[in-house]
Parts: sequence; C-alpha cells; structure tokens
Amino acid sequence: MFVTTPDAPAAEQPAGTGMAVLAGSELSAGMAPAVLRLNRGGQVRICPRSQLSVNTDANGVMLGMGVGAAELDYGVAAGTTDVVFTPDFEIRLAGPAHYHFALGVSANGNTCFKPLLGNTSGVVFSELLGQEIFGAGAEEPTLFPEGKVTGRTALTDSCGCPAPPRVKQVALEPKAPEAQKPPEGPAAPPKEASSPARDVTAPAHAGQSEETHVEVETPFVFSGGASVVPGTLAKIQFSSLPNTVLVQEDPEPIVLPENPPPPVEQAKTEPAPMPTPPQKEKKGFMARLKGFFGGLFHR
Repeated sequence: MFVTTPDAPAAEQPAGTGMAVLAGSELSAGMAPAVLRLNRGGQVRICPRSQLSVNTDANGVMLGMGVGAAELDYGVAAGTTDVVFTPDFEIRLAGPAHYHFALGVSANGNTCFKPLLGNTSGVVFSELLGQEIFGAGAEEPTLFPEGKVTGRTALTDSCGCPAPPRVKQVALEPKAPEAQKPPEGPAAPPKEASSPARDVTAPAHAGQSEETHVEVETPFVFSGGASVVPGTLAKIQFSSLPNTVLVQEDPEPIVLPENPPPPVEQAKTEPAPMPTPPQKEKKGFMARLKGFFGGLFHR
C-alpha cells in the first residue's frame, strides 16, 4: 500500500515508501488517496476518507467497502472471479478481462458505477437483501438509488475519487530585449521645432491693432561691489513706455549752483525746568523747646 498526493500522478510517486498488506487487512485513506498494488499486477485506488477491506480465497480477491469510493484498475485471469462487496450489492468480476471502473456509495445508499478508460468487460450487480440482478455493460455508467436495482438510472454525475485541485501557475512573461545603445559620439544639436514662415508683407487682420505690444520677463541681478565697464551693457528702448529713463540711456545732466545757500539752523528750544518744592528745615530738640517758650510768653 502506498500513500499518494492529490496533485502528483502515479508515475511520480515516491518509491519504497509502501507497506505490505496481508489478507484480512482493513485499509483507510485520509485526506489524500491511497493506492493498493496487487502482486499479480494492477492496483486499487482508495479515495480520500474511504475504507477498503482485502481478503483472498482460491477463486480470487475479495474486496469490501462501505461509504466511500474506490477505483479498480487490474486484470482478472481466465477461470478466476473477483468479488466486491458494498452495503447493498455483491459485484462479480469474471475473467478473462481487464477492469477499470469507479465505484462509489453515498451515505443514503446511492451506488454509482462508472467505466473508465481501458475497461473491457461489464460487471454483475446482485442485491444482498433481494433477488434482483443487473449486468452493467462495459460502457454503461449506472446509478442505483438507495441500493436498489429496480430504480436504476443512467449516471449523470461524477463517481469515484474527486479531481485533484488545480495548481495555479503564474506565467512569466519573457523580458523584452534591451534596446541597443547608439555608439558614443558627439551629441547632435537638438532640432528646433519648425514653425510656419510668416509673411511680413501681408496686411494685418481687421481686428488686430497696428501697434505691437511686447511683454518681456527677464531677471535682473544687482551687485553693489561689481564695477561696470562702459559699453558692455545692452541698450534697450521701449517706445511704448512714455517718459521712462533706463539705466542704459544717458539722461541730460542736472546743473547745481556753485555756492548753495547755507542751511538755516533752527534754534533749539529747551523745555523749562520743573520747579522743585521747598524742603522743610529739620529742627532739633533745643529749637523746638525755644519755640515752645517763645510762643508761650508772646500770648
């Protein structure tokens, strides 16, 4: 018996990890399917959360299963008959033939049979608690509701082990080849955008004035310590700005008188000092005594 993974095919399962199974063993699969390989060839795939019992006799192999699913894929020799037991049916596989089919039993007793690729023979269903018998063809998927032959219908749903989850792969886009760098050399001067030539002899538009107003924005930097060399500054004239004298132009000099009148000094008036209150003279003890007697006799 070998444990498998849901997303790996049987050819890629690790070898040497199985265990020997003897007659009378009961096998169960967990979250992943398990594979029972027979010494005579072929295998039985036990679906997740399913159980399977294995036994042998002189006629062949006997398999028993309860609620769950399994997929049988092996051959039966001539003169040999294998038997599969479910809670409601005894299913016979007579040789010589190669069987590959899925078998499943639900909790409410519904039993499904679905032939798979490579199945060459049909099977015979016999009720354990009844007398009904039905032979399913090699390519005849069948559903037995509640484990009864009389209510059988064509199988339209899935049967057997669920499909493994698909592994999402991110497709990596190939990187675009890097653009070849041009050979290094002197950089070509940028081409100026070509503008339509203007005919200066064409008359102006009716709604356009003959005077042209020009607005110029340019930064000026003044440095007090820099010396000015005559003739290095450009001379700009704006005829549209009346009575404007620029630094670049030479204005008419202003003649000052030779002896300018002396400035008239204004007399400074100082504020009058504030009168100080008279201070009282401090009298001693003898002076007070003299004044007391003087006032006493002059009364």
